[in-house]
Amino acid sequence: MPLTREALTTPRRWPIRVATTVIATAIVMLVLALAAGGAWLLLRSAVHGAIDSAARDRAVDVASRLAARGPQASLELVSEPLSGVDLVRVVAPDGRVLAGQVTRGLETVPALPVPAPGEILRRQVDAPDGTDLRVTSVGVDMRGVTLAVDVGTDSDRYDTVLAAGAVLFLSFVPVAGLATAGFVYYAMGRVLRPVESIRSRVAEISVSGRGERVPVPEAEDEIARLARTMNEMLARLDAARTAQVAFVGDASHELRSPLSTLSTMLELASTSGTPVDVETVDELLLPEVERMRAMVEDLLLLAKSDERGMPLRRDDVDLDDVVLSEAARLRGLAGPADAAGLEVAVSVEPARLVGDPDALQRVVRNLVDNARRHARERVALRLTVDRSGTGAPRAVITVDDDGEGVPPDQRKSVFDRFARLDADRARGTGGSGLGLAIVSEITRTHGGSVRAEDAPGGGARFVVELPVEPLDEPGDEPDGEPYGEPGRPATG
Repeated sequence: MPLTREALTTPRRWPIRVATTVIATAIVMLVLALAAGGAWLLLRSAVHGAIDSAARDRAVDVASRLAARGPQASLELVSEPLSGVDLVRVVAPDGRVLAGQVTRGLETVPALPVPAPGEILRRQVDAPDGTDLRVTSVGVDMRGVTLAVDVGTDSDRYDTVLAAGAVLFLSFVPVAGLATAGFVYYAMGRVLRPVESIRSRVAEISVSGRGERVPVPEAEDEIARLARTMNEMLARLDAARTAQVAFVGDASHELRSPLSTLSTMLELASTSGTPVDVETVDELLLPEVERMRAMVEDLLLLAKSDERGMPLRRDDVDLDDVVLSEAARLRGLAGPADAAGLEVAVSVEPARLVGDPDALQRVVRNLVDNARRHARERVALRLTVDRSGTGAPRAVITVDDDGEGVPPDQRKSVFDRFARLDADRARGTGGSGLGLAIVSEITRTHGGSVRAEDAPGGGARFVVELPVEPLDEPGDEPDGEPYGEPGRPATG
């Protein structure tokens, strides 16, 4: 993102590198400022504690010697060197200073109340010249008279030194902030360089359309995982683009055949002036129109599924009724190109689930029609309920034919759109190549699965598994066509 004026003045639109630099610099400067303030307070407290301790020791020492030698020794005691304190004096109960020694400027410090004998008081006194004086007073009993020994220290000079140190420390905060900003900006540039490389590479790939990949850094970090995820996404996009191109090509090819037939017949009728006879309409034109209509409906269904998921109703469905009705339909087909003489075997168990009855019937019908196109003499339908697993029971629908079967390397791709086996390329007998794709999509939306296998007697077997609800009465059977007996399925 270019550093425009608008972007720089709007924090929410800052680039990551700028935002990280600003945030890191602000945090470092704030931490240093708080550290300086905290250090100053701790050091000031320690200095004041040392001042009070020294004053207390001096006051106790003077008081103890005064008690031992009497009031006449007070002048001698307070005249000793101050040694780090600024005031030493002995005060009578009436406030008179019996003896004292002070540094210049503290001569007029007023007398303080006399504490009780043995009591130690610490007080903050404002001297007349504005000096802050920390005074420690000790009471001493002199033959029934209580005197006070005051020892005071000017704390301003220490606070001045501490303040100068704090200001000096704080002056380094902007310097540290600038150093932090430079380092973070440089480091973030190094860190984000692979991300920028990935971005520019993706931009090139999006323009060129070639199936290339972004570079993966050698370090096993978040950026490497991002690059691998990006490559996986690009692989899926390539696969989707390839499938889309193939889909459009196959769809146009499939629709071209019936359109060409209709166009040829209509042009022939137009140029010859001879109307199309009823037999041609019934045997050629109407089947092509029906085939094109079914293909368009299938394409629309799959397109809706791609866009927002396949629209399904949620009703109670007796799956055994669906299988039996499709078996009856298959038996009823007639004609030289259909199932005349085709043996149909069916065996079902009661199975109920929540789903779309029309969609589930379409699953079974597509599998049955696929088996009818490939079968030589026999088609077998079977519905069982698998309760052997630890989860919910599953209905298992198997549709077998005795045709050529599905090669192992095509058992997954056979469910792709417009997929056809090499032996099923003839438009006259082959389907549109969308039936099994619709079976796979409907089964998936119902929480099930579909797969292709070898039939036990040769040919192809398609297996659909769907989650079912347990029946209230396991012995119940749906009305209608009788069930096949175990081991002896009903045949037609």
